[in-house]
Amino acid sequence: MKKYLNFILLMLPVFLMAACIEEYSLQEAPPAQEEADFSFEPTEESDNILQFTASNDFFIMNWDLGNGSSGSGQTVTGTYPTAGTYTVSLTVFNAGGSVTMSKEIVIAETDPLLLDKPLYNLLTGGVEATEGKTWKVDASRLGHFGLGPNPSQAGDFPEWYEAQPNEKAGSGMYTDRYTFYLADFAFDMETNGLVYLNSAQGSNFPGSFDPGVGDLSAPYEAPEGLKWSMAEPEDSYPELTISQGGFLGYFAGGRTYQIITIEENEMLLRFVDQANTEFAWYIRLIPEDYVPEEETPEPEPVPVDPGTLSLQSLIGDGSKAWKLKPAAGAFGVGPAPGSDEFYPNGQDISGDRACLFDDRFIFNEDGTYTYDPVDDIYGEAYMGVEEGCQPVANLAGTAGEAWGAGTHDFSFTEATESEKARITVTGTGAFIALPKAFNGGEYQSGPPAEDRAVTYEVIGYTNEEGVEELTITIDISDSGSVFWTFVLIPDNQ
Repeated sequence: MKKYLNFILLMLPVFLMAACIEEYSLQEAPPAQEEADFSFEPTEESDNILQFTASNDFFIMNWDLGNGSSGSGQTVTGTYPTAGTYTVSLTVFNAGGSVTMSKEIVIAETDPLLLDKPLYNLLTGGVEATEGKTWKVDASRLGHFGLGPNPSQAGDFPEWYEAQPNEKAGSGMYTDRYTFYLADFAFDMETNGLVYLNSAQGSNFPGSFDPGVGDLSAPYEAPEGLKWSMAEPEDSYPELTISQGGFLGYFAGGRTYQIITIEENEMLLRFVDQANTEFAWYIRLIPEDYVPEEETPEPEPVPVDPGTLSLQSLIGDGSKAWKLKPAAGAFGVGPAPGSDEFYPNGQDISGDRACLFDDRFIFNEDGTYTYDPVDDIYGEAYMGVEEGCQPVANLAGTAGEAWGAGTHDFSFTEATESEKARITVTGTGAFIALPKAFNGGEYQSGPPAEDRAVTYEVIGYTNEEGVEELTITIDISDSGSVFWTFVLIPDNQ
């Protein structure tokens, strides 16, 4: 039986683009209120899945579906699993401005079938979990809390900073509990007296103080009646939003979290610092009653036998050019030497970045090292250019110009019984495979440090009937937690 749908028309004109109006003289009048009108009707699939259709067509048409989701275009579809009243808004734009129309949509009954989604079930425990599912910060694990750039560069993980196990004890972060219910999308935040927050948010929390572990703690009791909502934008991570007054783990001004990964016993969230939007925070949660297994440390790579990779192998008959191997695992970053778990996680990117895999890294017997980009590079924002393959000439006049073609110095240290072989390149802009990686860090912008020495450890070398493969790695965390690894082969293979 069709559920009764009721709506109350709300006229809410919102004129945007004020800055543009101040800067330019626009002759066209903004859209009239009635031009933002829209209709809706249930789909054949469910009365709780509605199709919205704008009465007119504009170049820009933005929808707020009132359920945590958004859309664009003349026709969109919204899903409303639970009974309730939702405010749906359509904003249309022309050269003269914009106008918004909103309507209240009343969903009469809950449709349990729409609630049976893997994402919802992992978060809440599903329909049968009447007491909800309670999460806590995974305090005992390295990297349960951390910081990286926004937008991400090496991948969606805390590449700048990872908290040590229990590093924030006493802040309130580890005693807080977060319960998600599928019924009515309810959310409970149990603070146990204290919460942990970014130092820029201290003015919003009376009584905030320095807990001795960085940033601030504050006494806080979350309000009752909190809710959660989920948006699932195309080509992006699901976005979990907590209603006003609630948050998860560490307050940095916002309440929307990207779900990077979610499993039965683990959830990794990413959220942007609202005081500095160039920062992205990460927090890892586990169920309250889950006891994680003790992590087995990654075994250290077995040192290369002395002489396995010799200077002669590196420079050949006097000058030898190497390039990235066009295969999966040849270029990546992960938590251990040789790993590409963080990026690209087993994918072969040589086809997408052909301009990277044709670069030449040339070692000469006179101790010089030459980088030859073969006319093109894979550029990124930190180099002062747009991301993607492009002529190396684009670096001219930018802060990253020194990362272009050039000749530097190098040294080679053979392996011993206790030490791996090492290759060091020295010079302004000297690097192997990736310009931004250096020992203990990554460049966020150019120019590169003057005459910097960058050392790579050799973790593998084979020469089988003249077919060679050289694997090098570099620790960018200075703590043994984040490594870039590159697999090189001779240019003539």
